[in-house]
Amino acid sequence: MNKIRMIWFAVVAVLVIAGCSNETPLVESEPVNTSVQGLELSEQPQPEEKKEAAPAGESDEASEDHASTSKEQGEDVVSSLKELSLISKTMEEVRQQLGEAKTTAKGGGFTSWQYDHPGKAGYHYPETAVSVDVQGLESGSMKAQLMISFNENSVVESYSIYHVVDGEIMVYRVTGAGAVEEPGQAD
Repeated sequence: MNKIRMIWFAVVAVLVIAGCSNETPLVESEPVNTSVQGLELSEQPQPEEKKEAAPAGESDEASEDHASTSKEQGEDVVSSLKELSLISKTMEEVRQQLGEAKTTAKGGGFTSWQYDHPGKAGYHYPETAVSVDVQGLESGSMKAQLMISFNENSVVESYSIYHVVDGEIMVYRVTGAGAVEEPGQAD
């Protein structure tokens, strides 16, 4: 039931951002860049080391170490995204800072861009509409998703970072009035 609420939340959020306009298509007709993009973090995830057979009783510790390393890498991505200062930046400034968006949408005078930050090598969220990858976030395949909303003047009006904290999808929203973090289904 929680997944359905998150999907419904994402659909409603996109419609609200897009202004529910029937005049322009929600998804642009130009080809979508499906490559993985995003910030270049100071600490890049390292390839997994080959595991040696652990003596009895130590395999649980190795699993816990790997889980905590994966969690720390996700926290690094989210921390880096939270440090962004995008409000009032132009589309070109955002493109220079973050690269091309994975997915874009236009409608009702607003434009939305989505940047994915996968948690597993080779993971790709196949959706071509700006939307939250609920299953990827819950499974750890997606560490974070950044959604940016531009106003009719092509300037960042707000942005949201979707990520998981203690098994719950959280949304960190930034507007001109400041930032707030709350559970994803709070809307």
